[in-house]
Amino acid sequence: MKIRKANKKDLKNITKLMKEELSKPPFNEKNPLKDILKSLNFYLKNAEIFIISNKEILGLIVFQIEQWWEGKVIIIQDLVVKEEFQKKNIGKELMNFLEKYAHNKKIKRIYFETNKKAPSTNFYKKIGYKINKNRISMSKKL
Repeated sequence: MKIRKANKKDLKNITKLMKEELSKPPFNEKNPLKDILKSLNFYLKNAEIFIISNKEILGLIVFQIEQWWEGKVIIIQDLVVKEEFQKKNIGKELMNFLEKYAHNKKIKRIYFETNKKAPSTNFYKKIGYKINKNRISMSKKL
């Protein structure tokens, strides 16, 4: 398996993978493929998308680097692993890759949000991530 930066040719397969995995509980997202593709095109230009693959895409991570008061931080937008490859260290490899990437860029903190009912919450805790007690996630639908 190899982790590499995604390119425009990968977007169709990444879109299908994201649609398939994020439409399942607890996320239950119902976004059309065209909307997912639009977001991925934006991230390809304005953020980072890395995939892990053998002959097919097994998983991906989408993240942005932002400048905050505390310094540069990474914001993970999505981490998706194909269902049949979950619990086979694919997510762990992607997170290890991201932490090395952050270390090389002298980034000291990684932030992300996930559904509190997601089974991946236990995965994140297991690899050292903590629920941030000083922050809450808020939104307003317009």
